[in-house]
Amino acid sequence: MKYFKLTTSMCMKTYNPKGNTTLLILNQKTSKKVLIDTVVLLEGDVNYTIFHLENGNQNMVAHSLKFFEPFLETHGFLRVHRSFMINPNHVKNLDKQQHKVTMINGYEAVVSRRKKRIFKNLL
Repeated sequence: MKYFKLTTSMCMKTYNPKGNTTLLILNQKTSKKVLIDTVVLLEGDVNYTIFHLENGNQNMVAHSLKFFEPFLETHGFLRVHRSFMINPNHVKNLDKQQHKVTMINGYEAVVSRRKKRIFKNLL
């Protein structure tokens, strides 16, 4: 009996329809699909990831944030904390003193001490 190690490229599927938009398939069983451009913030909660979208909806997926990180970094997303990954196109406000990023939908993401250089590059 052979055992296969599943890699990110084998599990995560994307679909490129006409134009420059990309769909990310979150769950293959329920066919949950999300346009990557509409994702504002990803929040990690142990082995789950919560996708916060532009319209205020939230989708929870049973994968860790680390699972999505390599793919979303190619689309410009930044990992600013152990629990947060943001889309810099949806940043509303940057608070230098408290090291927080406020997104367009009102959610705040804390920037860790070790990711301060990413925070400074956003400015």
